[in-house]
Amino acid sequence: MSIIEQLSINLWIGTVMNIKTLSLFLMTLVYFDVFAAEQITVYRWIDKDKVVHFSQHQPEHDDYIEISMANNQKSSINNDTGKSTTTNQAINNTLVSIDANNDAIENLNNDKCVSARENIDTLQNFEKIQFKDEKGNVKVLSALDKKQQLSMNTKQAEVYCTD
Repeated sequence: MSIIEQLSINLWIGTVMNIKTLSLFLMTLVYFDVFAAEQITVYRWIDKDKVVHFSQHQPEHDDYIEISMANNQKSSINNDTGKSTTTNQAINNTLVSIDANNDAIENLNNDKCVSARENIDTLQNFEKIQFKDEKGNVKVLSALDKKQQLSMNTKQAEVYCTD
């Protein structure tokens, strides 16, 4: 084997070893970077102006929520003190208000459902149906009007009736 061939082989082996070493180093670096990222703790709090803040640095006050990331799992620790009572009261009031609104909407939907079903029953069971117009005059529904009202009330029942 000539000197040139030996140098070529040594260069090739050296290059392969450098690539392996570099690859191992990069894989180790990525592993530790991901591992470090999994151990992050984030703090969340709301200031007096109702602005939400996030930080990796623990705030000086005690009114915050600690969010810890470990093994791609999120866990929250609520660190409430007396300072957060106004925030908790505001949240409770909002939840009560939302529940009241949901109840009111459900009652309206139930009323519209009952009304639509009663109208459908009336339109299907009676030939001659009378109604009062805007001026208070009594009129009889034509066959076309009856068909349109039946279609409209059927659609309303589909929308507002949940059972």
